[in-house]
Amino acid sequence: MRIIDLRTADQPEAFKEAARALREGKLVAYPTESFYAIGADAMNESAVKAVFGAKKRVSEKPLPVILGDESQIGRFTAGISGGAKKAIKELFPGPVTLIFHASADVPSALTAGTGRVAIRVPKQGVASRLATAFGGAVTATSANISGLPGLTNAEDVAANLPNVFMVLDGGATPGPPVSTILDVTVSPPRIVREGALSRDAIRRVFPGV
Repeated sequence: MRIIDLRTADQPEAFKEAARALREGKLVAYPTESFYAIGADAMNESAVKAVFGAKKRVSEKPLPVILGDESQIGRFTAGISGGAKKAIKELFPGPVTLIFHASADVPSALTAGTGRVAIRVPKQGVASRLATAFGGAVTATSANISGLPGLTNAEDVAANLPNVFMVLDGGATPGPPVSTILDVTVSPPRIVREGALSRDAIRRVFPGV
């Protein structure tokens, strides 16, 4: 396992190396605003399945993804409604994950056969820089064995997830709260999980949520 300490590394080169690993179908762990996450090329079905294997996660639970910016959302979604467009404009980037109808190209392993895909566009940070360097959708599920607590440092990720190829060590992460999940395939949108973006903040955009 390769661990890159971003506090001392050549960061542009580190993100290029991580993006190259993702393109090769390898797993890269990285810090988010809450916990460390496992990244894989979300459009590579075998890489997605490797994430499930590394986490011992049941295949019936879909994986969320991150993107570097909002302009890429159309590549992975279908039939974006007016409400969904409003959510993208008003809530991204930020600590909220939006559920869309998935495009036909998105692997069924990623969506767990639901036909829907959960996307987040994070604010500037390691996750954002990784997704930008990769230029596509990167899985963003917590870097832990399913059912166990999320991990907040690179050392624990390395010890618990030996199938991860690379860890981008950005230091300790703060833990909760995780991102809020908002389903924008329905009208009004529905809060699936409360988290870092408050219900009041969402209601300022969607009063009927």
